[in-house]
Amino acid sequence: MVGEVSLAQVPERPDSMMPVIDMAGIIKNDSLVNALNTKLDTLSRRTTNQIVVVTVNDLGKLEANQFATQLGKKWGIGDKKSNNGLIILVKPRNDKGGGAVFIEPGPRLEGALPDVKCRYIIDSLMVPHFKDGDYASGIDEAVNYIEPIVIEEYEQAQAAASQSGNNEGKSSNGWWILGGIAAAIGGLSFLRKRNKKNLPQQPAGDSDTETAAMAATGAASAMAASPEQEEPVEEEEQQEEEDNNDDDTKPDEPEPYKYKYGGGDFGGAGAGAKF
Repeated sequence: MVGEVSLAQVPERPDSMMPVIDMAGIIKNDSLVNALNTKLDTLSRRTTNQIVVVTVNDLGKLEANQFATQLGKKWGIGDKKSNNGLIILVKPRNDKGGGAVFIEPGPRLEGALPDVKCRYIIDSLMVPHFKDGDYASGIDEAVNYIEPIVIEEYEQAQAAASQSGNNEGKSSNGWWILGGIAAAIGGLSFLRKRNKKNLPQQPAGDSDTETAAMAATGAASAMAASPEQEEPVEEEEQQEEEDNNDDDTKPDEPEPYKYKYGGGDFGGAGAGAKF
């Protein structure tokens, strides 16, 4: 019941779906709005994270943190699986009350932007400008500070995932090759025993023993070289096919400033302040 009432106080998601939604009309700088939209749209395409700046004239009966959380849920900011959205909510000083600001990261970004860092952004970069009535500069500084943090978080996550995949692949190849060595040695040992039963014994210099040793050595060499010597045929064919496709048709350029919200969720983390 409380949740439904809270959601009812949050505005519907606008059709524009731009990163900067200035409902309060406090930025008053079209060039800056366009620059922020371009920056945040590019950041989303690069990292899949979605940062949304929202300004409103009234929070209703909600606190800024409650409003931000409900807005994130209602609009579905961020990816549904990774919950990688981030909301910068600003309510200016006006006839409906004092000013308020809240920064809320989705669960995926809480590690990169913990509460203490959100508090620093608000107290040091935003509120000093807001108190002077300069909302545009405060929002711009916050975005510029957050952008490299989000990029670094994404690149570290990608590197960790890549390293994990490489380790799993090497481990799997190693066990497969060791199994092949064991099978080869076992097979040669069996042949040697059978030959001893059916053939007269040979003098010193057993050829089967030498053959087994050579097989084991060859298999060990294969194990050492295997991870780096995969057949490149499929990759070359795929690259050639992609090159041919590039010659025929060029992909359409994506539309700018059009977030495709994926149903992300928010857990109430972040920090805020009144001014």
